[in-house]
Amino acid sequence: MPIPFAPGAVRAFLVDQPKILDLVPAERITTRELPDEITGPCITLRGPGNVGADPMLRRPMVQVDVWTPKIEILGGTTDPEEVSWNVAALAGELLGRARTVRFRDSAWSGRWVDGPITMVDNTRGNNFPLFRAACRVELKMRTLSA
Repeated sequence: MPIPFAPGAVRAFLVDQPKILDLVPAERITTRELPDEITGPCITLRGPGNVGADPMLRRPMVQVDVWTPKIEILGGTTDPEEVSWNVAALAGELLGRARTVRFRDSAWSGRWVDGPITMVDNTRGNNFPLFRAACRVELKMRTLSA
């Protein structure tokens, strides 16, 4: 049996974390693309790497990207770059402390690798910047049955 989709394992974990859901609704935590309309923080999850000497024990890397619109859309008084940073840091903390989390036919433990790092994404135009913060975590993922 192949190793399960690590970004999906991270999504399942994050949508079960009340501290994350206080900041980002579950429907805005995805392994897919950003929605067309962004009115608050969103999280995308990607798998930029996967290493391991044994097919039953892998160490997939998952990148957690938090995207927040400009303050005129977001509202409030907290800078959107800081919002992204705070959410990415919280996700990294929670994932880094996760131990023996079951997902499908596997279990994983997390290790925070790096981040958050910040950047501004202007691909939607200069009038719609997205403030992004990214952190990466490594999952020690093992298959439970052969």
